Amino acid sequence: LKQRERYANLPSEARSELAEIVAGADFFWSSGQILREWETQTPPLSETETTRRPVEAAGRPADVSLPTGTLLQLTERAFASVEDQGFERREEQLAMARDLANALQYGGSLVVEAGTGTGKSLAYLVPAALWALKLGRTAMIGTNTINLQQQLVGNDVELARRLIRGISPEAADALEAAVVKGRGNYLCQERLDTEIQRAGRWEEPAVLARVATWRHLSVHGDRAEMRLPPEHGKHWPEFNAERMRCLSDRTCEYTHGGKAGSCFVQQVQRLAQRSHIVIVNHSLLAVDLLHNAALVPDAAVVIVDEAHLLEDAVTDQLSVEITESRLMETITELANHTDEIVAAANSAGLSFRASTMEQAVEAAELALAEVFERIAELVSLYRDERDQHSDTMKVTSGVRNSREWSELEERWAATYEMLKQLISEIDQAVSSAEPDAERPRFDVVEAIEQLRERLTEVDSVVSRHSDTTVAWVKRQTRRSEQTALHSAPLSVAEALQPLWTQKHSTILTGATLGSSDEPGAEFRFLRERLGVDEDADERVYGSPFDYEQHARVFLPIEAPEPNDLHYDDFVAMAVKQLAVAAEGQTMVLFRSYRALNAVTRQVAGDLELAGLSLVRQGRDGSAARMVEALRSDPRTVVFGVQALWTGVDIPGPALSQLIIARLPFDPPTDPVLKARADQYDNPFLDFALPNAVIQFRQGVGRLIRAGDDRGAIVILDGRMLHRDYGATFRRALPPAPVHELPLTQVAAEVKKFLTLRETT
Repeated sequence: LKQRERYANLPSEARSELAEIVAGADFFWSSGQILREWETQTPPLSETETTRRPVEAAGRPADVSLPTGTLLQLTERAFASVEDQGFERREEQLAMARDLANALQYGGSLVVEAGTGTGKSLAYLVPAALWALKLGRTAMIGTNTINLQQQLVGNDVELARRLIRGISPEAADALEAAVVKGRGNYLCQERLDTEIQRAGRWEEPAVLARVATWRHLSVHGDRAEMRLPPEHGKHWPEFNAERMRCLSDRTCEYTHGGKAGSCFVQQVQRLAQRSHIVIVNHSLLAVDLLHNAALVPDAAVVIVDEAHLLEDAVTDQLSVEITESRLMETITELANHTDEIVAAANSAGLSFRASTMEQAVEAAELALAEVFERIAELVSLYRDERDQHSDTMKVTSGVRNSREWSELEERWAATYEMLKQLISEIDQAVSSAEPDAERPRFDVVEAIEQLRERLTEVDSVVSRHSDTTVAWVKRQTRRSEQTALHSAPLSVAEALQPLWTQKHSTILTGATLGSSDEPGAEFRFLRERLGVDEDADERVYGSPFDYEQHARVFLPIEAPEPNDLHYDDFVAMAVKQLAVAAEGQTMVLFRSYRALNAVTRQVAGDLELAGLSLVRQGRDGSAARMVEALRSDPRTVVFGVQALWTGVDIPGPALSQLIIARLPFDPPTDPVLKARADQYDNPFLDFALPNAVIQFRQGVGRLIRAGDDRGAIVILDGRMLHRDYGATFRRALPPAPVHELPLTQVAAEVKKFLTLRETT
């Protein structure tokens, strides 16, 4: 009965599509099974979700009334009401807001480090919003993660609106903000229509039924709205807009056909065009800079939060990773459309047989297999002996000049030519087809483009050498014999030049941008890596938190260095003593899963006997799951790696002790970082050390997240005490007392310090 009621309340189009899925599903699935499965997979929808709300037409509100005055004056007036709005007045926040107002008023670039607790998001949102409202323009804000995007638009923009209301209620009401994500986060309805027509090939048609139903109820077609269960997330690439050219494809029903205007990607584009503040993640910002992405409007002002992570995002966008299996899957995907291709060719009067296609595909697969076999042989000859878990070969000039590589290039050139010929013939057949073959052509063109892109990626590694990129080949040996080709840029500075040359103002900000305590050189490393305009101004605002009273740093004097045979044993012993002393409330940051697992084996039983829960990143869930575990049960010890070093926010007593097992130097086997380091006269001091210091500051910053937080930081790496560069890391610590003590005394002091919190 419940199913019937819910089914009856669906839009008529959704009911029709469900009926089509049921009719086309495998005979093992009855309609009742599909609907029952769909019912269990689909969470109840609120009233606001039951009717899709159309996105308004593009165009920002014009003629917004703001009081007279410079942007600096307007910003100061807005912040004058901060205490009236129930906020704490923070001098660092106001000073940062003033600096941003001046930068936006007069143009230019600015690098701003704002310590934890400054309230930097409000400090940049208020002047950015006022600037956009005053001029009717767009300010773009780039963050590292989608989670931070949602925090900004769901919380911080509203706080900025309240401050702006104090000087102009009309402007506050007019302020529009939007989160824009990458295309892969949005549903492509054209692709969904294609999958509904092919319901018979789905092993889990209830997943298809759920997505088909949800699209009629969704506001933005954003995957986050649907709450797709993790086990069904693998199906999302079948529906998303990542691979579509829908903004320019005139064959799409949802962009140029009878349903024009209902394309989710175009809707979010229109939403962004009428917004004053557009919030994106670093990846989409990189895509926009590199490819002039149509998803986001041109923004004269760009504010990059968590700017120390921007280089990684741009590197990812400019990098290539292609495996033999991925390439073969792409060819198979194209071969699956043989019938459509033959039909399209026949409709155009071309001679193209299925047997011809099958023979060509088989020949291509054999040729590719031989190419990758040669590549694997080369890896065996030139592998990096330092990487124990994979065979890695950097494609150096010496490798490229070898006889073996020359033979590989010849074989690849012949294979590439064969595949290009096949693609050309298919392309001709499809493009010449009659209009009634339109629907299958949409899918075939997509498969052709994907294969063409992946072949270009292989060619970029095998045949095209560049002094501005590093290329390497990696063959996994721990789990499979998978061979992968890689390339990445040595520098992203040139790619980021539009930020400094084509924008009215660009702001880089974050809590940990600096890597040096040398006056005037705090941001030298960041500026070099990102190619920051030499005229950019710099500002540093410290944290308002009282670290002297609320934090302690401990360095066990017997801590060995990581290359010591007994290092893991010491870390395990220390973690047991310290976690028990703090009664949980502890996060331990490792640099590798190997180290995490080695310590886990030694401490798991003892922690359980002490009544403490141990949760480990990777085995027990994602980084978000680790954070939730600590919040829900303080008697928890979290073991984490890279994802927990940055972006984790756990205010309050749930996290009272942070243990850093090892200083965060990157592994020497990473081909990109090694190649980048080699560009410096002193690779360690000029690259590896400042890079590690920034990551160290990020990790340490996980502890004190609110003004009344209290906690201890314990660093178990003996290099803090025994190496000259240990002093550099000590200077990167927050201004809290540092104690060098035996481990047993450290545990006692931690217990005493945390107990003192409970009695005050």
